[in-house]
Amino acid sequence: MLTANIHIHTKYSHDSLVEPRDILKLSKKLKIEVLGITDHNTTKGAIEAKKIAKKEFPEILVLVGQEVKTEYGDIIAFGYEGNLPFRLFELIDKARANNLFLMLPHPFDSLRKSSSVGLNLEAEDMEKIAKKIDAVEVFNSRCFFEGPNKNAEIFAEKFGLSGIAGSDAHDLEYFGRTYNILDCKREENEVLGVIKSGKFLWQGKRMPYSWFFRKGFFKAKKRIF
Repeated sequence: MLTANIHIHTKYSHDSLVEPRDILKLSKKLKIEVLGITDHNTTKGAIEAKKIAKKEFPEILVLVGQEVKTEYGDIIAFGYEGNLPFRLFELIDKARANNLFLMLPHPFDSLRKSSSVGLNLEAEDMEKIAKKIDAVEVFNSRCFFEGPNKNAEIFAEKFGLSGIAGSDAHDLEYFGRTYNILDCKREENEVLGVIKSGKFLWQGKRMPYSWFFRKGFFKAKKRIF
């Protein structure tokens, strides 16, 4: 069995300060064997973490991913180190042509309208997307309310898509609250194949409300000072 923490941010995201090496150190301590690093619009964090892991943490598999912000919202892609298009359907077409793994993160979170695909597309378009992606994030620990995760779960069930749990970790404090349990070898194709099949278990806890208010305070303070 493998423990996988998917949807993680490092200092290469504009809203995180976490060093890739620190994530690897904590993963080893928590016995997390698979990391899906998905910085905003870049693979720099994932590539750096993968290089470090090969030398210092060979027991940890790093999946190179990126959370791309398109005109309709965010989409996560694994398996590609270069830049991807920012137009949603162009990105999906390129992903399919290159056999990438695609996942919708927090698609129905009303508090993240600018990054929620589900809020910005008609039902017909969502159906088209459902036919071309591999998984839906049915649990995101940074969703303030429970409803968005429930709606994502309903969407995944409706279209027969795998439902995955994403920690969406931007710091280390709550890094280990959400994870997936996979029964496969510690190899990228094996891991992504099992996730796509939906034959795995996951456990997750949402961030405590105090975390959201604290983050909001820090953002306000940063703007003021």
